[in-house]
Amino acid sequence: MSLATLFAFGSVIFFIVMTGAFVYGMTTLRQAADRDNYRSGTNKG
Repeated sequence: MSLATLFAFGSVIFFIVMTGAFVYGMTTLRQAADRDNYRSGTNKG
């Protein structure tokens, strides 16, 4: 494979991994905040 093909493939994999990690991190933080009963004023409860 050419260098451009490897770079494009790596960029796509990197983008998918970072997106998944970001979504997982936001979900974990939100669950931790809900579990600790943080009152930010935006969530009803």
